[in-house]
Amino acid sequence: MRWSLIHCVSSRSEWLPRQKRGDTLHSTRSTITINMRHRLPWVSALILALASATGLLAHGQVWDFLGYTRISGHENHGRIQIARRDRLFRSIQVRVTGEAIFFDRLMVHFADRTTEEFVVGGRIAPGGRDYVIELPGELRAIESVELWYYQEAWGQNPRVSLYGIRLPEGSAEAIAEQR
Repeated sequence: MRWSLIHCVSSRSEWLPRQKRGDTLHSTRSTITINMRHRLPWVSALILALASATGLLAHGQVWDFLGYTRISGHENHGRIQIARRDRLFRSIQVRVTGEAIFFDRLMVHFADRTTEEFVVGGRIAPGGRDYVIELPGELRAIESVELWYYQEAWGQNPRVSLYGIRLPEGSAEAIAEQR
């Protein structure tokens, strides 16, 4: 017979004798079924699913794919052309696959022929989806994004993908009417 500390329903703790039979622990006052072998995978899966969904739900953000380019080790810059120029975006996100890239700066070219330069000055690793740029000023459609990076001898040419958070439907028309 083993002794364990159990928190009783009456909110007081006391030592109760327990007997172990298979996966069930029995006490003299109540039976407590603990089947950790079967519950642990389900609890772990639930926690993982909730943690994954929390990021999207908390921010209410859905990233739209804007385009991609393959980075060449023979050049120090590349360009991503945006196919849908009729959408207004409030922020963009740079994602890297393959190998890490050390970016110098990004230049965002807008449909109204203006350009914004963003200094990066750091390495973006594959899977590191944390490089987000909030676009300042007026809301404008994006035409292209120029990527300036340091040349490296990559084993495989990395791929840079660009995503954006656009304004909700109807917001673009409301902004156009205000102008």
